[in-house]
Amino acid sequence: MSKYNYVTRECLFCGTTDADNHPVLYPRNFKDEDLNEGVFSARRTNSDHFHYEMVKCKKTGLIFSRHILTDDALNELYKGSVVTFGEQTEFIKRDYWKPISGYVNKWNKGRSLDIGCSNGFFLEMLKDNGYAEVHGVEPGEEPKKIARADVRDNIVTGFYGPGLYPENHFDLITCFQTLDHLSDPLGMLRSMYHNTKPGGHVYMIMHNTLALQAKIFGEKSPIIDVEHIYLFNKSNLAELCKKAGFKVVSSFDVANGYPFSYWIRMSPLPVKKLWVGVFKALGLYNKVLAINAGNMGIILEK
Repeated sequence: MSKYNYVTRECLFCGTTDADNHPVLYPRNFKDEDLNEGVFSARRTNSDHFHYEMVKCKKTGLIFSRHILTDDALNELYKGSVVTFGEQTEFIKRDYWKPISGYVNKWNKGRSLDIGCSNGFFLEMLKDNGYAEVHGVEPGEEPKKIARADVRDNIVTGFYGPGLYPENHFDLITCFQTLDHLSDPLGMLRSMYHNTKPGGHVYMIMHNTLALQAKIFGEKSPIIDVEHIYLFNKSNLAELCKKAGFKVVSSFDVANGYPFSYWIRMSPLPVKKLWVGVFKALGLYNKVLAINAGNMGIILEK
């Protein structure tokens, strides 16, 4: 008997999951006993690449997991997840801030919300760059404990959704590497629209299924993962955001700059010890390399 209960998800555009229009891209490759809180922690470096049965919409290119754990089961697993990217925090803050640095001085720097805020690293950026109020929502219990003292009290431990915040409340809502983890991304986008002030903005970053690394590595790409329920490209992401009521201001690739040591750990390269030795010998192991590794960003307006 299965340890977990599963539910079937449908295409966000077709409203179905029929096999003719949504053929299997990759079959499920794990057993229930393989799953634990560690598997649902951000930026882990295990090489198992567990994933559900993943299908692809012929019409829109949307890739999604057809049969997934129930929300209750997922919530429990995420509650126990931990922060595993501590040493990369400063790189992430810089990379996520850069795409909106030319916009924010033209926007009202009033009240902001970061959904899936982890340890509050982007709340720090917002606060340090003039936002009057910064708020965050994070399902994991551990990240809030290590958040910076001046943002910690405004982090809600739990899940974002209807009723958590008032209508027309935020000048800016941010959401990084979170939308593709959700069983109902359209529902969350509609909640974000409800909570954003007229003229306010939403800024999101997530994986791009048409990025070069996704094409090269295929099933071994880090984005093919049990955490990811829906995976987007620039086109179908924009259409989903419009469906929720937003106007698309900009859609773009996001460059990430990390030391070679990080890229080696995260990539599915064979014989990693050999690559480590090569880059150390060349003096490059701790050098920072900025590349378009497979992420995309989008800025929306209400």
